[in-house]
Amino acid sequence: MRRRLVLIHRWAGLGTAVFLAVAGLTGSILAFHEEVEALLNPAWFVALPPAGDATQPFIDPFLLRDKVESLYPQAQVQHVSFPSAGKSQMFYLSPRYDFKKDQPSLLGVNQVFLNPYTGALLGAREWGVLVSKGQFHRENIVPFILRLHMAFALPHPYGQVLMGTVALIWTVDCFVGLALTLPVRRPWLWQWRIAWLIKFTASIHRLNFDIHRSLGLWCWIVLLLFAWSSVMLNLGEQVYKPVMSPILTFDERLRSAPRLHPLTNPIEQPRLTWQVAYRQAKHALHVASVRHGFSIQAEDSFWYRPAMGAYLYRTRTTLDQSDHGAATNIWIDGMTGNILREDYPGHGLSGDIISKWLRVLHTGAVFGLAYRVIIVILGVVVAILSITGIVLWWKKRQVRRFVQLRRKSHDQDSIESTESTESISHG
Repeated sequence: MRRRLVLIHRWAGLGTAVFLAVAGLTGSILAFHEEVEALLNPAWFVALPPAGDATQPFIDPFLLRDKVESLYPQAQVQHVSFPSAGKSQMFYLSPRYDFKKDQPSLLGVNQVFLNPYTGALLGAREWGVLVSKGQFHRENIVPFILRLHMAFALPHPYGQVLMGTVALIWTVDCFVGLALTLPVRRPWLWQWRIAWLIKFTASIHRLNFDIHRSLGLWCWIVLLLFAWSSVMLNLGEQVYKPVMSPILTFDERLRSAPRLHPLTNPIEQPRLTWQVAYRQAKHALHVASVRHGFSIQAEDSFWYRPAMGAYLYRTRTTLDQSDHGAATNIWIDGMTGNILREDYPGHGLSGDIISKWLRVLHTGAVFGLAYRVIIVILGVVVAILSITGIVLWWKKRQVRRFVQLRRKSHDQDSIESTESTESISHG
C-alpha cells in the first residue's frame, strides 16, 4: 500500500510541480496587486485633486461614464466604479456591434482610467496583453501575472480547466503526502515527531528531503485550504458542489431565477437608465440595511449585464468578510426595476457561506496586512515544495539508474566469466 502511495505522490507532484510553482509565486505577488499596480503605473492608478485641494468633490461617475463612451464611440461602458480618494476611476469597455461589417467593433483597449476629480483621461489598456505588435506593455505586468495565476495565461476555458485539474490533483495529493509522513513503527507519535523536524547538519539530499516533508506538514491545513478553494474557483459546478452538496446546502436561485439566467436574446438597451436603476438599487440597499441591521461602508461598482438584462449594484457593508472589495450585491431588472436577487455575506445557506469564506481566504481579502503577508510566505512555500519534490525525484532517479547500470555491468561480467570458464574447459 505504501509503495502505491509513493508512486501516486511522485507522479502527482511531478505532474503539477511547474503549475503549482507558478501559481505559488504569482499568488505571492497578487496578495499586494493593488500596491504593485500603483508602483508600476502611478500615473494611471494614483489620482489627486487639482492643487492638492482635499475638499474637491468627485465628478458624478455616470457623467464620467458618458464621457468615456464619447471618447470611445465604438465601445459600450457597462461598468462604473465609484471613486475613492487618491485613486483613479476605472471603466471597462465592451465592443458595440458593427452592423455594417456584421461583427463586433475592434477596440484595441478594454480598460480606461480617469481622474475622478477632473475627468482627465489617465490611460487605457487591453487588459492582460503583455506583448502586442512587438511592443512590451509594462502597464499589463500585473494583469498578465493574474492570467498566469488563474489560467496559466491560456484561453478560456482551457486554462481554467487545466488549473482546476491541477488543484484537484493537489487536493488529493495533500492527503497522500500526509499519509506518507505517518510512521510504520511504534511508538507512532514519537516516531512521527521526526517528520516535523529539519536536520540542518545532514547531507544536502537529506536536508532537501527534510525541508520537503516538514514544510508540507507545518503548512498542511493551509495548503489544503488553498488547494480546495482553487477547485471551487475553477471547477465549482463540475467538482466542488457535487462533492460538498451531501454535507452542505447551496442556494439554487441564481440558476432558477428567470432574469438571472442568461437570456436567449441579450437586452443591450434596458428601459431603465443607469441613474434611475442606481437610485432604485441604492434605495433597496438602504431598506435592506434597516431590515437586517447592517451599515453601508462603501460603494464599489455598478454594472449592467446585457446577457441577463439586469443591473448589479455592489457594495461593501459591515456584513462583508473582506477588508476590501465588495460582497453585498443587489440585482435590478433593467426593464421593470424589480429586485431580482439580494446577496448578503454571512446570510444564506451553509454551502454559500463556506464558499464565500473560501473565496476571501484564497484572495487575501480578509484579516488585513498580516494575512496577506502569510499568503506571500505560503506562495513561496508552495514553490519550495514543488522544487524540492523535483530534486528528490531526480536524485532518486540517478540512484536507480546507477544501481541498474551496476547490476547490468555485474551481469555482463558474470556472463563473460562463465563464457571464459566454458572456453577453458572445452579447450
